[in-house]
Amino acid sequence: MQGVILTASQIEPDAPRVALLSLRNFENHVSRSHGYEFEDTISEALDAAEVFQPTTLPYARALLKSKKSLSALTQHASRLPCGLRSVEFKQDYDLFFYSVAHLEDLHFLSSLKGWRDRSTKAICWIQELWLQRLDQIPSLVDQLNAFDHVICSFVETAQALREKLSVPVLYLPWGVDMMRFCPYPNPPQRAIDMLSIGVAHPNTHKALIEFADQGGFFYSYETISGRAIMQDYRAHRDNYIGQLKRAKYFCSYIAKVERTQERGQQVEFGLRYLEGLAAGAIVLGNLIDSDAFREHIGWQDAVIDAPYDCPQIGDIITKLNEDPARCAAIRARNMTECLTRHDHLHRWEKVLELAGLTPHPKLEDRRAALAERVKMVEKAPDK
Repeated sequence: MQGVILTASQIEPDAPRVALLSLRNFENHVSRSHGYEFEDTISEALDAAEVFQPTTLPYARALLKSKKSLSALTQHASRLPCGLRSVEFKQDYDLFFYSVAHLEDLHFLSSLKGWRDRSTKAICWIQELWLQRLDQIPSLVDQLNAFDHVICSFVETAQALREKLSVPVLYLPWGVDMMRFCPYPNPPQRAIDMLSIGVAHPNTHKALIEFADQGGFFYSYETISGRAIMQDYRAHRDNYIGQLKRAKYFCSYIAKVERTQERGQQVEFGLRYLEGLAAGAIVLGNLIDSDAFREHIGWQDAVIDAPYDCPQIGDIITKLNEDPARCAAIRARNMTECLTRHDHLHRWEKVLELAGLTPHPKLEDRRAALAERVKMVEKAPDK
């Protein structure tokens, strides 16, 4: 933007200074629930933010499909209807922040009029983008140059984007809402012995079923496949968090562990690791040999090594069960590390740093609340 523009937040302290674009009225796949959670946390607990959530047009899916098809042929396709009703900025904002599940979500920017002209800074956070997709959607990759900064939660993809874009690119893993994931102050009984969400290797799955049957344990796992649609993303998130808080062991593996045609040779760790750790479960899964994994999930026993194909997983759990002191220490360490490093607050602080904005007073209230949870975990006799 040219010159000095006073935003509403500079004139009225309680006015929103951040604008968010949310797709919650259009996209309701379960994989998007944590993105909507992040938007809610920003607007309710971290900053003075306005969430723009356009409603759908008639024939929304057909409009979006046409736009996607034409975007491969011409840059002008970015201006075409995307399936959402247009909304317009009525004020200037210090920051426009757009967290996208996939790069294709950039198609929806055409529904938000004035987002670039009326934002002093604009930042896009990409949750999932595989290397082999970059050459398949070049027009969308180019659109990222309209932002001042790009954040990507895949470390290898972030490096590739640095070579393709003219704007800075930062690697940063996703965060979680620790005020919801932390079982304290009222920790429930861990009634689920083993919890598996999503795909499971047939050998590991068979071993866990036999282990549960023979030992009288409760193994909770997926029984459906295909496109999973949420009726309400908040209810879905509450149910998922409730399961994690009640799980003793939780399985997590490299992102897209079975979908090699999608990820190629790329190895990334996804949000599921942090969600299990945040809830105080003992995470069983892939120990990833990468600097990013060691930097962000490198504490002792954060992940207990259990390959995706692991017929002996029952032996691993038995050995852990025989050492309750170690298990209690693992759970406490997982929770405290996430409370001090991986809350949405820690990610939003980085966003504000990139935007050159001072933290909102809400952040200190949030930080104090997280510190109180740490004390609760540390004082608990049975973690």
